[in-house]
Order: sequence, then structure tokens, then C-alpha cells
Amino acid sequence: MTDPVVQPLIDRPRRGIWMFPGVAAAALVDAVVAAEELGLDEVWIADEGVAREPVPVLAAAAMATTRIRLGVGITSPLLRHPGALAATVNTLDELSDGRAVLGLGVGGHLALGPFGLGTERPVGVLADAIDTARAVLGRQPGAGYDPPPHAAPARHVPIWVGGRGPQVTAMAARRADGVFLSGCTHEQVDRIVSDVRARRADIGFALYHSADRSGRDSSTASWDRVGEELELLATDWRPDAVGINLVELADGDSRPVELVSRAAAVLVAVG
Repeated sequence: MTDPVVQPLIDRPRRGIWMFPGVAAAALVDAVVAAEELGLDEVWIADEGVAREPVPVLAAAAMATTRIRLGVGITSPLLRHPGALAATVNTLDELSDGRAVLGLGVGGHLALGPFGLGTERPVGVLADAIDTARAVLGRQPGAGYDPPPHAAPARHVPIWVGGRGPQVTAMAARRADGVFLSGCTHEQVDRIVSDVRARRADIGFALYHSADRSGRDSSTASWDRVGEELELLATDWRPDAVGINLVELADGDSRPVELVSRAAAVLVAVG
């Protein structure tokens, strides 16, 4: 294992969940509310193209919560113009009183495949998207954007990048507020975090691990092992956040609140 870069100690990482939008929107909102009630600090909802839209779900949850961070994790600028996306998340941030986080990534087959979209120029696409989103969020000219009089007021919304490739994560170290790593093996996390922190020591990291009943592959742990895996990552790397991917929602599991409760019971002991 690569020796971790020494980081300042934090009291504990934020604890959170990531949800695939594979169940009814109202059930996802209930799960976000439950996550806050159970003491979790953040929730991310994936953007899988034609599945449930994460921002309307998070906006509804914003009105029913007061504390939990609300992350779009992740959305692709190949599907949505980054300027319009930034305006959307700006509105979510206003509704939630500053709790929104924008997660950007190239996107995978589930989101891009139905439209026949590829992933050429992933680094350039993401870099351009970050520049455009920051211009819109800051209500400042830049990246081919000139704010009109009706543009929403500037808000500081953190921009995180989800991705594993070395060029994408190197770009994130230069331009993003944080890196969201999801469903990686321990070896992948060691390589990525070591490389990115060598480039920029103060960048944020969220390390999420997938859990389901069986631990279906090397990037997924069974429920009785996921806490141990996350504890190792938290000890080695002192991330800003650790969390559990509720991958069973991708299989149409209709019990997201029950899964959130199970995740919260595991996460309380981590860090």
C-alpha cells in the first residue's frame, strides 16, 4: 500500500449515503429526511439520465430538512449544459440555505448509452464544464458566458468531481473543491488519493464504499464487512467524508428508508 500523505487530523469525517434513483421520488425524499433524522451529514443522489431526476428530489428534501448536505452525485455535462446545470444547483442551494453540492463527472453507460453519447475528451469536457459552472454560480463573465440582468445572485456552491482516471483526478486537483470516489477497491483509493494529494494537499475527499447483501464483486462489500472497509479507509486517509452506496436501489429495492437506517447504524462507528 502507498504510504498516506500526512494530513491534519479532523474530529471525524462526515458520514453519508449515495442513492441510485431507482425507486419512487417520494421514497427518495423520505430516505433523505430519514438520513438527517438518523444523524448523517450528507446525501448524494446519482444522475442516471432518464431515471428520477436528482435535483427535484433534493429540492423537495431541502424543504423537509435543515442540516444535511445535498449532493448531485454525479451529473454529466454531456447530458446537460453546465451553465443551465449551475443555475439549477444555484436554485437548490438557495432553497436549502447553502447546503447544495454539485458533483460533475463524465458519466457512465446508464446515463449516456440511451442517447448514443460517448466520452471523448473527458478531461477537457469536465474542465470546461467547471469553468462555465463557476462563472454562472459566481455571476461573473467567463468561459463564454456574460451574465444577463436576470441572472440569479451569486452563490458559493462547492464543485466536486467524480472519477477514477488519472487525468480526470489530476484535473480535479487543479480545479475542483473535492473528489468523490465511489465503489473503488482499496488499491484504487490508495493510488488516487496519494496522487491527488501530492498535487494539492488541501483538496476535499469523499470515500464511499458500495454495500449489498452479498458483496457482488471486488468493489462491493457485504453489509457485515462494509464498516470494516470504511474504517480502514478513514484511518489511512482521513477523508472529509465516508459513506455507503446503497446499490440495492439500482435493483429496484423499494425500502430506501430501511437501507438508510442500516447504513446509519454502520457509519456511526466509522472514523
